[in-house]
Amino acid sequence: MKLIIEIGNSKLKAAQLILKEDGSFDHLIYIGSFIVKDFCQRPHFKKIGEVDEIIYSNVGGQQNYHLIKTLSKKLRVRYRNITTPKQAFGVTNSYDNPSKLGIDRWLAFLAAYHDAKKAVVVIDIGTAMTVDLVDKTGLHVGGWISPGFRLMNLALTEHTALVRSGGHHGEDLVFGTNTKECVQNGCRAALAGTVLYAIKKAKSHFSEEEVVVYLTGGGVNHLPPESKSGGNNRPHLVLEGLALYVNRSC
Repeated sequence: MKLIIEIGNSKLKAAQLILKEDGSFDHLIYIGSFIVKDFCQRPHFKKIGEVDEIIYSNVGGQQNYHLIKTLSKKLRVRYRNITTPKQAFGVTNSYDNPSKLGIDRWLAFLAAYHDAKKAVVVIDIGTAMTVDLVDKTGLHVGGWISPGFRLMNLALTEHTALVRSGGHHGEDLVFGTNTKECVQNGCRAALAGTVLYAIKKAKSHFSEEEVVVYLTGGGVNHLPPESKSGGNNRPHLVLEGLALYVNRSC
């Protein structure tokens, strides 16, 4: 059994990777989301289970590499860092400098393409919102990066006098009757607009090709129902991408 970890700026997501008898990927058991330092320095051995390797990706700071090393010593297992390549698993990176494409983006659209085996558009809503297109041959066409829900809120609340936001919002996207509602739903509308336009542009780009839409990231919860219904909601798509590397040493 493997421990796979997706590390962000301050938190990580972890899952157990269950293998078949032949050593190939069977299924994931999601463990949860944790503060990086807490998880690595004080691991919950019962939740992690009997693992023999850590496979991880990191979009956070350099200190996370040292924390993973600490975790590996505590678990007494080897560890492997997955970085963005030029090509793997039938998918080709479009960046001139492949390593500059975020590993989280790579793993998300890698998993989506591997799952669909046809053209995909992957929309990941986290701290930032990313959109990536992969054609039916596995070529990464390109993508977009824009602020996520929290960053849009911060841009207004930190740089605009007397504007306050935060807290919970309803499911439906409504027109607000106070500043808090207006900010929250305005930011949600911006997310939803990007999702709908990205899907429209992807279908136009691929013309007659069938396009499969994947939504991932915690920010998907901020989308109104009509936007969510436009794609497959796969909250652990990056972890699914990491799982592909279980039998690949790179």
